[in-house]
Amino acid sequence: MSKILTTEQMGFAERNSENYGVSLSELMDNAALSLCREITKIAYKKNLKNVLILTGSGNNGGDGLVCANLLLGNSLNVRIISAMGKPKSELAKAAMSKLDKNAQIISESDYYAQTSWADIIVDAVFGTGFHGELPDRIKALFKTVSESSAVKIACDLPSGINAKNGLVSEGTLKCDTTVCFHSLKLGLLLSPAKDFCGEVIISDIGIPKLAESNEFEIRKLNKDYVKSLLPPRDDNSHKGTFGKLLCVCGCSEYRGAAAISTTAALRTGVGLVNLCSVEDVISSLSSSIYETTYTILSSDENGYISCENAEKIISLSKSCNAILLGCGLGKNAHTVRLVSEIIEHCEIPIIIDADGINCLCENINVLKNTRAKIILTPHPAELSRLLGVSVSEFLENRFDLIKQFSDDYNVTVLSKSTQSIAVSPDCNKVYLSCVGNSALSKGGSGDLLAGMIASFAAQGTDPISACAIGQFVLGYSAEMLSRSMSKRTVIARDILDFLPFVLKEIED
Repeated sequence: MSKILTTEQMGFAERNSENYGVSLSELMDNAALSLCREITKIAYKKNLKNVLILTGSGNNGGDGLVCANLLLGNSLNVRIISAMGKPKSELAKAAMSKLDKNAQIISESDYYAQTSWADIIVDAVFGTGFHGELPDRIKALFKTVSESSAVKIACDLPSGINAKNGLVSEGTLKCDTTVCFHSLKLGLLLSPAKDFCGEVIISDIGIPKLAESNEFEIRKLNKDYVKSLLPPRDDNSHKGTFGKLLCVCGCSEYRGAAAISTTAALRTGVGLVNLCSVEDVISSLSSSIYETTYTILSSDENGYISCENAEKIISLSKSCNAILLGCGLGKNAHTVRLVSEIIEHCEIPIIIDADGINCLCENINVLKNTRAKIILTPHPAELSRLLGVSVSEFLENRFDLIKQFSDDYNVTVLSKSTQSIAVSPDCNKVYLSCVGNSALSKGGSGDLLAGMIASFAAQGTDPISACAIGQFVLGYSAEMLSRSMSKRTVIARDILDFLPFVLKEIED
């Protein structure tokens, strides 16, 4: 798997290359050669001759201009549309000054004729620095290009994609192939951007390894790596060997969340589970979930766990290895205080999900007063509330915000979405999970995930590895189930029943 870099890491590597003897001009030449090589392969394989290159005014356009000269040397016909006018960056200006006289620069107004002429169209308009919306003139050009039958190839990334966050401007061109320089950029693996890239080819452009930042590594999860993270299971063991989990979940209104999260924990290897909840929840579940123990907690007038139970829960935690807090908890004055008390006084890892996170919003600074390792598993709306920003602001700066939040509050964060990202303040790894599908777009999926992560944490797995295993196993389960079931029919109980087979495949 190719390395994955943020736009900031990529920019640093490019600039720092000069300190190791590779100039930016050489990088542009190498990028153009990589692009030329892939275009030529496609052209020769499909017996195509006419290449139209759409260039911007920056370095991405410069890559396209240098590539034009190389393509002409390979006996291909080349025309260029300067989509953003004259070059503006110094490297792009230099590339234009060296452009072969046989490369025709075509008027912008002649879009239809040029796209009809072209067998291959190369998008070299905007690079990794793009954000916001495409200019109207580019939208009009790309609309014409999208209607063409030509093979569409992106230079580094399709123009209109924000390589930082995966957001996509209206009018972005869907490409058949993306020739990505040096490494994958994080945004290209995120939705919706990933659906615009086609086949992604990673090309080495000569950036020295020493030029890269080693602040953190982004790793895309796969079966083999997740297998290496699973806690060992020695046959010479007993139930205490695999940890004890305390689940503080559920209320009279949300009983199912407690059932799903508790069962998910049991299904993923923890030795013992104690569900602490109100009597309504326990009386509902105890006749069907036989493998857990139960502690009845007093409730308030609305059927929520009363904050008067805090001391009892803290005492129980002293004989446990992790706490799951929040699934189906509900939010009111009692649960807000309860969450704060548990965080402040318990010393074992605490996995906080759903209403536990919503309760935390009332007193976020309690995270700075805990001796426990904290794992938060929010979806975008929950995390935006924690951060005090809108959902759209969060999505625009998702990676930076979760990384900063993790560092500021010394917590592990699993940011749930179509592609989930896990970060931890005490680890130089970031985990990206790209498995899963719409089968998970159902109530109960978050409870499944929280229960699994809590189970692995109770078994002694470090927080970010527990998140990595949980997010991958959940997504992979959905994909495997969808081979034999319609995605629209899958519910949390189906995944619970399927977990033994998914884990068996990963372990083998």
